[in-house]
Amino acid sequence: MSADSSLSHVDLESDSSSIYDLTSSLEHRKKVDDEFQLVFRKAQDAINKGIQPSLIPEGSSGSYFVYGLEGEILGVFKPKDEEPFASLNPKWPKFFQRMLCFCCFGRACLIPNTGYLSEAAASIVSEMLQLDVVPTTRIVKLASPSFFYSRFFGHYDVRPKEGSFQLYVNGYESGNTVFARWNYDKNLLSDEEEAKYVHFHENRDNNFVKAFRFQLLFQKMCIVDYVIRNTDRHMDNLLVRHVPGHEINLAAIDNGLAFPVRHPECTSRFRSFPFRWSNLPWAQAEFDQTLRRHVISLLTPQFVHRLCVDLKKLFRHGIASSNYMLVNSQLRVVRGQIWNLRQALIANESPCEMARREPIIVSRSSDIEMPNPPPHRGMIGLLSSRLATPTNNYADTTKTAVEYDEEKKVPENLINF
Repeated sequence: MSADSSLSHVDLESDSSSIYDLTSSLEHRKKVDDEFQLVFRKAQDAINKGIQPSLIPEGSSGSYFVYGLEGEILGVFKPKDEEPFASLNPKWPKFFQRMLCFCCFGRACLIPNTGYLSEAAASIVSEMLQLDVVPTTRIVKLASPSFFYSRFFGHYDVRPKEGSFQLYVNGYESGNTVFARWNYDKNLLSDEEEAKYVHFHENRDNNFVKAFRFQLLFQKMCIVDYVIRNTDRHMDNLLVRHVPGHEINLAAIDNGLAFPVRHPECTSRFRSFPFRWSNLPWAQAEFDQTLRRHVISLLTPQFVHRLCVDLKKLFRHGIASSNYMLVNSQLRVVRGQIWNLRQALIANESPCEMARREPIIVSRSSDIEMPNPPPHRGMIGLLSSRLATPTNNYADTTKTAVEYDEEKKVPENLINF
């Protein structure tokens, strides 16, 4: 893979600023954790007092609204054993689809029955990047007679189930509903209505342009989706809260079909799962400069290493030891997406341009076996020099020193963020 040498002049942050950025991300996560614990205790108290969760009719798996003592919705719980591929999925259409059309069920690039882990991992990525577009999600255990249990002659035992618990967002509507309303009445999202939520940033032509709040939130969602390589972002799980005269907010939910072990473009010629948001008008504008500088300052070797360590702990929690190597494959894709994200931000590309970048995987040097390995180049490690293509994904990285020298290598100052 070739790299643009003109990017080498970019000023990189010092180690002290990198440590500060990582510390601020960890402090932010701790604050979010504390807020989550308060809400989760309320949900536990309500269940203990007889206010049981209710099954959500939509969706392809068992998911439940969890209520508080006053009947308000506190969160959405998705048990591990009620996922689409799981044996206790209460949705009968998916059961018949799995039995009769198994060849068309699921996604070859994803690990089955790990959607609940993906939900929590997407929340971690959003929090570590301090973007906060994914509602806080954690892995918890809950027990309720409302859940679907295996039965023996009509009897079943109510026992705790492990799954993801996502805080509920109130007053949000699907993107389809809100965008249709905006198209019908152009004044609902006029410049005047957004005036007090507008700031100015400098574009690539050194001109100052208006950056609207929704476009900023949309770009934050694009960054999170790109890093986790979401294969299922559509207008029904892109939620928007817009009340004329009030601040607009966005929430990216249903992140269970993310973190693939291979790039979807390289797994199947028929189902590539492109980023659907890349065709929307908000994806055509360049990234907000404040957001761009913020994310670039965060993407240091220390930050990426800590993020991958946290994701690895989470993924290995729910995956059998025989599949541990699949977690390494997931992290290679994540590192590749982070690499492309940083290069796109440095080049001042738009989300649409970023989505068109060729997919790559990035391995740490300890993951690659070579007879004469090159010197260690930082926590991001060695970039796989072969692009992941439909006919060459996860190419053999075991090469001789001569073969390695003949390949085009990424400059060292780009490897070391």
